Amino acid sequence: MKTPPRSISLESAAARYLAQRRGKAAFSGPPSAGRAAGKILKPLSEKFGPGADALARHWPEIVGETLAQWCSPDSVRGGTLYVTARGPAAAVIEAESRRILQRVAQFAGKSAPVKIRIRQGRPNRPAAASAATTPHKAETVREGVETDAEARLNSALEKFGRGVRARES
Repeated sequence: MKTPPRSISLESAAARYLAQRRGKAAFSGPPSAGRAAGKILKPLSEKFGPGADALARHWPEIVGETLAQWCSPDSVRGGTLYVTARGPAAAVIEAESRRILQRVAQFAGKSAPVKIRIRQGRPNRPAAASAATTPHKAETVREGVETDAEARLNSALEKFGRGVRARES
């Protein structure tokens, strides 16, 4: 049984007509949680600046590797950066506060803190950061103990090589 050609063309014309005039779905589903949160958090981040967690990730770059082992940022509230430091590191932070605030301003932009408050205590450091710095302590102590000129040169070359390898990684 063959269908007449007229009905085939009529069916295809009807399908084209419906495809051109078909409406869009009324509801496409909820947006992803990350996209929805990003729309809310981005303006807040620009207005209030980075939090202590963002500063903690870049803390060694801001204060230096040595001082980062002895202190950590706790919070940023009302234009003040609160830092927890061990013992004498608090005095060093106080002395370097202007430089630290300048570096935080480079990182945070126009909403950077303008004051530093220091609390003496045990700094909060991520486990990965403290584990990564532990092997270098022995090497740093060993490098400062050599008295022979050749040993100091070899030590400096080893330190330079580690630095080059770390930058390549």
